Amino acid sequence: MIRVLVANNAGFCFGVKNAVKAARECVGSDCYMLGNIIHNEKVVGELLRSGIKRANDVSELPDLDPNATVKPKAIVRSHGAGKTTFDILRAKGYDIIDATCPFVKKIHDIVREHYENGYHIVIIGEPTHPEVIATAGWCDNSATIVSDKSKLAALVRYDKLCFVCQTTFDVKKFREISENIHKMCSKTVVIFDTICYTTNERQSEAVKLAAQCDIILVVGDKSSSNTNKLFDLCAAVNAETYFIDSLATLEKINFPCSGVVGIVAGASTPTESIMEVKAYMGQEFGEAKNQEFIDAINNENVSGHREGKAVKGTVISAGEDGIRVNIGGKNDGFIDKSEACYECDYNPEDFPAGSEIEAIVIKKRDDNLGCVLLSKRRADMMRKTDEEVDKIRNNEEFEMVVKKDIKGGLIGNLGTYRVFVPASQVRLKFVPDLKKFVGKTLRLRALDIDDLNHKIVASQRVILQDEKDERDKKAEIFWENVKPDVIVAGEVKRISPYGAFVSVDGIDCLAHIDHLSYQHITSPDEVLEIGKTYDFLVLKTDREKQRVSLGFRELQPHPFDKCMENHPVGSVCEGKVSSVLPYGAFVEIEPGVEGLVHVSEAAATYVKDINEILHKGDVVNVKVMAYEPDHHKTTLSIRACLETEKTVKTEKKQVKKAEESEVYSDKSEKNNIFAELLKDVGESSDNK
Repeated sequence: MIRVLVANNAGFCFGVKNAVKAARECVGSDCYMLGNIIHNEKVVGELLRSGIKRANDVSELPDLDPNATVKPKAIVRSHGAGKTTFDILRAKGYDIIDATCPFVKKIHDIVREHYENGYHIVIIGEPTHPEVIATAGWCDNSATIVSDKSKLAALVRYDKLCFVCQTTFDVKKFREISENIHKMCSKTVVIFDTICYTTNERQSEAVKLAAQCDIILVVGDKSSSNTNKLFDLCAAVNAETYFIDSLATLEKINFPCSGVVGIVAGASTPTESIMEVKAYMGQEFGEAKNQEFIDAINNENVSGHREGKAVKGTVISAGEDGIRVNIGGKNDGFIDKSEACYECDYNPEDFPAGSEIEAIVIKKRDDNLGCVLLSKRRADMMRKTDEEVDKIRNNEEFEMVVKKDIKGGLIGNLGTYRVFVPASQVRLKFVPDLKKFVGKTLRLRALDIDDLNHKIVASQRVILQDEKDERDKKAEIFWENVKPDVIVAGEVKRISPYGAFVSVDGIDCLAHIDHLSYQHITSPDEVLEIGKTYDFLVLKTDREKQRVSLGFRELQPHPFDKCMENHPVGSVCEGKVSSVLPYGAFVEIEPGVEGLVHVSEAAATYVKDINEILHKGDVVNVKVMAYEPDHHKTTLSIRACLETEKTVKTEKKQVKKAEESEVYSDKSEKNNIFAELLKDVGESSDNK
């Protein structure tokens, strides 16, 4: 079965009731309402059908017949109107029915008074809200309107500032803005918390109800600011929150077979609308009293000295074994010396008789001592951790170890505060078994802090949702900007045999091993180091499959360019045969640069099978015949080297032969000289 919990503060507030009542009393007379008297089309439509006319602005009101005996009426709606509007109505002669909410009227008085005394008026609220527009009309529309803390810095130029707030503004946002106002350097700053107390109560109750229920129904008109705020507050706590502006909307909800449904309503929601929703729920759902909701959250109608409870007492005596304490009731308390101090050694003299002491009950009764066992050490520890509560009032994250699971949620402690995490606030999706969270640490944000009863309603879901929203936002930006041929910075997260996984703005991308280096590598860690950030080139993206391929080598200088510098066309260099194919062999002449030696260029003579003369790993001399830079191809020749060597040898032989001929010629000449001498000698002999 479904239980239905209805918020106490649901429906018309005091100001709205008075405004609607005043309008209904004008039915049957010549009457105009300035704008919508409240933000609810159903109520406004009813008034229009009853004969009341509507003018969106005072300028739309017709001029009156000066001879008319009966003055038509003009109703100023609950949001109020500026001073000029009242002046024009009086000048035109209309009978003014002022239905301005008393709380709004109080703000107008504050603004008028401080504006006349030289203050610059600042209105905290939504700029387009009619209440804010009306309030600005009491300071000649010179007010600065702020809806968050971002515009506060510009106000430092004013010496005197007066802050007021829209009556239906978000309570937590007002507190946040107020805290930042106090940091301003203006000489005089006055802040009026003019949020209607019923707004505060309504919002607080809505948050509690959203945390307790499986489904929340927010009843009202979507033009209502305070109803929209209720919806936002509830939706932040409970994803199953629905805005009910008609029965047709209600009929679209798929209610579960069991659970708790909560109903809240805005200040401009008529009772009839709430009753329609309750009637639709019908007898089969039933209706629980609101006290059940309160009991479900508090759940502590326990009397006596409960274990874990903090108690105060008076020291009776302090000895070597510990401290005896009067804590009221029939049994005294006893603090063992090991439980007496948190950050110092135990000294009985530090606990004189009659002094007050606070401790934690660790055992309701010890039969041997006949006392309630207490721990001051634990109380001191918890008091210190209570300071953490002050840090979490502004949505600061905190951690809690889950002590136990109960129906509807998880329980833990933050100092002396009992923390309740509703089942709907543990994860983004429904958790069928809460027991697995017992003993685990949750990351939480406080939804409501009850200082009186030391209770906190908290949520892990809001943190996870914020993180998801942030991830989704980053992902959207990522996919909009990360396109092929874009250079991105990424951190290497892990390495696998086939590549490196790189985080780019939190998105995992893959740099395949083939795109890490121009040289052959066996593992990515030969090039990249885990934890370091590098620039990568986006090669390919697939948003549907959430895949991004990156390249690292594409941003590095290509070894081919260096090779062309080191080995110009026509030069001879040494290389290693990297592979042999039927049509030729590939020879590596620089790391990562291979050239093809065609089979016709492998030897000086015809080669039938290149494998007969070349093998993988052979070191050979090759001549660079040509480069194709666009395709990174190199043409090499071994035959050219052989021919060059042959030519060199031939030239050497020719030089050597020439040298030898020269020597022989010299010898011949020398021999001829001796021959001539001998000839002379012979001739002399003959003459004799």
